[in-house]
Amino acid sequence: MNDETLLYTKDELAFRSKVREWVDKEIKPLADTITSPDFDYRGYFKKLGDFGLSGLLVPKKYGGSEKPFMYQLIAGEEISAVCPSATMMFGASCTLSAIPILQFGTEEQKEKYLVPLAKGEKIGALAITEPKVGSDTAGMVTTAKWNDKEDCWVLNGEKRYITNASIADQIVVFAITDPNVDSRSGMSAFIIETSWEGFKVEKDFDLMGRNGVHVTHFSLNNLKVPKENLLGKENQGFLILMNELDSERVGIAAEALGCMKTPYEIAVEYSKEREQFGRPISRFEGVSFKIADMAVKMRAARLLLISAARMIQNNMPCTKEATIAKLYATEVSLDVCDMAIQVCGGAGYVKNYYPLEKFYRDARLGTIGGGTSEILRFLIQREVYIESRRDSAAQITTEVEDVDFDTMMASIPNGFRPERAEGVTAVIRFSFDDTDSWLLNIDNQKCSIEKGDTESPKMTVKTNSATWSDILLGKMDAMQAMMAEKVVIDTDDMELLMKFARMFRFTPEILQGVPKTIPKETQVTPSESTFELGKSLDEIEIGETAESTMIVNDEHIDLYAQMSGDYNALHMDDEYAATTMFGKRIAHGPIGGALVARVIGTQLPGLGTLAFNMKVNFKAPVFPGDEIKAVVEVTEKVVEDNLCRLKFDVFNQDGVLVMDGYANVMPPIKQ
Repeated sequence: MNDETLLYTKDELAFRSKVREWVDKEIKPLADTITSPDFDYRGYFKKLGDFGLSGLLVPKKYGGSEKPFMYQLIAGEEISAVCPSATMMFGASCTLSAIPILQFGTEEQKEKYLVPLAKGEKIGALAITEPKVGSDTAGMVTTAKWNDKEDCWVLNGEKRYITNASIADQIVVFAITDPNVDSRSGMSAFIIETSWEGFKVEKDFDLMGRNGVHVTHFSLNNLKVPKENLLGKENQGFLILMNELDSERVGIAAEALGCMKTPYEIAVEYSKEREQFGRPISRFEGVSFKIADMAVKMRAARLLLISAARMIQNNMPCTKEATIAKLYATEVSLDVCDMAIQVCGGAGYVKNYYPLEKFYRDARLGTIGGGTSEILRFLIQREVYIESRRDSAAQITTEVEDVDFDTMMASIPNGFRPERAEGVTAVIRFSFDDTDSWLLNIDNQKCSIEKGDTESPKMTVKTNSATWSDILLGKMDAMQAMMAEKVVIDTDDMELLMKFARMFRFTPEILQGVPKTIPKETQVTPSESTFELGKSLDEIEIGETAESTMIVNDEHIDLYAQMSGDYNALHMDDEYAATTMFGKRIAHGPIGGALVARVIGTQLPGLGTLAFNMKVNFKAPVFPGDEIKAVVEVTEKVVEDNLCRLKFDVFNQDGVLVMDGYANVMPPIKQ
């Protein structure tokens, strides 16, 4: 790279050189022996520990090297360039298993379970996936029940596709501890030891690639876990699971980058040496352009990775950037390996000359593990719309950012969604380190807030006034602030925690009664919306507008289903909808069309109107509980046919366009 000193610090470049030299000496010889039944896995992890790689992110007091996040990525990339299988085992033990213990473990747990991982003395694993649970981790069925008599937790269930499980000493296992609530609110994490009675390896899978890695299906049969092996708080498992997703995805992107490096270098050298028609094949554009494409893809993947990594190192929210890095790097890794094989032709396809087919098979896992490409695309579009709402909110922010902090806090009930708080009773304390505390009282669809304090809140939100102001002003996403630990929430009621963000809109619109954001071209002023019912065509003016608002509820969904016979499970069934990309039920799209029809039938032009040829384009999902607003405008009149054309836009409560379209209507004919 010509600009490596711009992309990496001197210390990072020195570390890369040191790791590359060590990998050539210690890991490269393992690449051909790692598939052997006699492979010394413990010796491999001991090598990692002795060199300081197994505890790169772990503080020195727990046996680690205490390096910045970029060092972990450099190590993963360099090992992957030689043996992706070795990187996969390294990541599962030294990152996926170790970091949750570092972040959420007690001092006793860290001494007993983290220190040996950081030193390479023990092997770890992380167990989430189950026979019927993959991308939808909230559908987990493995259970952990408390046994008073035995004074321990009893785990039962199965885990599948767990890296390192059959060779591990310890595993961080996720299980359902409260089956009476949403699984995301009733999931807990435990540290188990594989030597305990009740742990059974069912089988190791034969893999397409990453040969030599033990990917395991294991069962838990009345496995007794001491209470001190609960990781974090009871029912905190989903938050533990979510905490490291961004760094995991960037780590996989680094692996993918390493997977590309060797195939790319082989293809470049082969194209210079291989001659056909009297000259090197590198002089044929059909070949050299492939090399160019490979270079572009690798370069883009590296820049995306570095961008996300720097954001993580600076504690910046980066869910979108980390997800983009993982999606792009893993997909182009396959492309680069494939093009390398194509450049080398038969020599690339056979196993005798180059390891290209091995790298291709190894790279294939990248688009599946750690989040499938399909799930990642859903997450990216979700983050795009979140940013769009923040951008829309920014227009309002300039009008309200001078509001004093007490007024901001007093405005929180303006964003309360009572339909999402049925049965909820709680006192939530906002504890600020630089100003007075506030108490938010929720009592079954009623909400109030006041200055004050209490010793026994159900939940405490800890932050500072500047951070919370940024959230209310739309400058910062509340969930991302929590993941970056700028907001800390303390509660034992995980169900309340999961509901909290859904019960409130923390956006600038709630401040001082600021209205919802609507694009200027469709904004309606009072003088423009004074329509009489039953206007005839000659009374209608092009450019006239009208609007109507409604909150989508279950009755609307049920009524539409009854009228149309469309009982789609995505709209009607919570459990099924939770397994889809939306994560919850969505409203029938025609509900928005019905709202538009209501505007046409009462305002534009009004009673007696005949509407036909309505066209609706769906732009974003509508969920039960959303407040949607339809804005309808007259765009054209056809006097000879007594017709007018209307266009419409439908927005949700955050100002996001959820549908648009047009309708042709026939106004009433007045005598």
